[in-house]
Formats: sequence, C-alpha cells, structure tokens
Amino acid sequence: MFQLVFFILFTSGFTESQGKKVLCSSSDVEISYSFCDSMDHVFFLSIVPCSFSKSRWKATLLLIPRSDIIFLEVSVNVWYDDANVLERKEVICSGFDDDYSFCGTLKGETLNTTFEFSGLKMKLPKGIYTIFLRLFSGPSEKNLQLCTNVTLLIK
Repeated sequence: MFQLVFFILFTSGFTESQGKKVLCSSSDVEISYSFCDSMDHVFFLSIVPCSFSKSRWKATLLLIPRSDIIFLEVSVNVWYDDANVLERKEVICSGFDDDYSFCGTLKGETLNTTFEFSGLKMKLPKGIYTIFLRLFSGPSEKNLQLCTNVTLLIK
C-alpha cells in the first residue's frame, strides 16, 4: 500500500514539475501537452468530444499573443514509434484576405475563438504519438508565438 501511495505522489509531482497538463481523457484517447519554451503563457484549449470514434470536433482556443498576428505559420511534426510520420508547415494568416477571424489580433489582446474541424478518415494504431506544434508570427522562425509538445495516447 505504501508503495502505491509513494508512486502516486512521485508521479503527480514529476508531471507537475514537467508542466504537463491533461487536455482531455476518455476511454479511447488521452491528450496532454506541455510548453517547450520557458515563456509565460496565457493559454487555454479544449476539444469536444474527447474521442477518436467521432470524425468531427469542436475546439476552443484562448491565447494572449506575444506579438501581432498579422502573419501566422504553423509547423507540425508527428512522431510514432520513433518515426517521423508527418512534417508539415502551413500559413494560416498572411495579412491578405485571411479566412480566420483571429488573424489581425494584436499583441496583448485576447484571442478567443471556437472552430470545428474534421479529419482522420482512417483508424490510428494504438500507441503514443508525440506532436511538436510551433506557431510563428512572422515568416522567420525567430518570431516564435507558441511552442507545445502534445502527447496523444490512443488506447
């Protein structure tokens, strides 16, 4: 019994010291994240439903950007079983005819948006996926807006 209590205390302390936060957990998936930089963040993200049995999700994002979001690029790297299975960069805001309402948010303003997304036409194999997500507020990778390490556990 003492070993179980010690394990629970040690694990929760270790998780907290690493800054890992559970985004959601269900019977088929658990999603957690941590920041990969030392900056303070005003950040909130929720995904509903927390399940991969559905093909459509609603996400709510709250963020106070470090700099103006006139230009925004996302860089995503997905790893599974020590293999890089996806590497992608995409411009989200270009400063011209942008599709998203948060494009144009200024430094220090609250970005609060809800959006729906779909995907995953195939069933993912069970296991742990590590997703490195970085947002840049300029065409150079020097303007880091947000850096997160997401862990996706498919049960």
